[in-house]
Amino acid sequence: MGNNQSFKYFKEENVIGYAKEFGWELITPANMKDKFMEMIDIMDMSYSYKPVLLKAILEHMDEKGRVKVDDIVDYFIYFYEERRERGVPIEKKNSIYYKGNCTRKDVERNIFSNPFKRFEDMRFMKRSKDLEYVEFNRHIFQKLTERDVKWIISQCSKGLAEYYNRPIFRR
Repeated sequence: MGNNQSFKYFKEENVIGYAKEFGWELITPANMKDKFMEMIDIMDMSYSYKPVLLKAILEHMDEKGRVKVDDIVDYFIYFYEERRERGVPIEKKNSIYYKGNCTRKDVERNIFSNPFKRFEDMRFMKRSKDLEYVEFNRHIFQKLTERDVKWIISQCSKGLAEYYNRPIFRR
């Protein structure tokens, strides 16, 4: 809730009990970076948006792990328009990027409803209070090394190559 207040919907012992019962591993500050890196390693994608988002953030983040939303929007627009100009597959036909001519607001809405929401739901990232920035969770950002960043970018590039090599994109 606002003003740094929170409301707990479940008793902690109930959450722990459900986790044990269903074999869930809870995400805690101690394991958050590892869980984030596992998610990157798996790189489950319905669309190309997740790796594009990560590359945008890692390319434009400041020393606090924050990125202006406008920089992310610009990155997405450039990424998909550059693919269009090269004559390579852009995205699935039902994607806003396939048709082109989307507004900045369309792109921002797409980013926050698709790839970002997944990271936010897992508390890996959040939108800053002033809404102008997106930022990594501090428990991840403080532990990210330069080597980790290079690995994430490499995994994103690999994931995109595999994504665009799917049969639906082959001519």
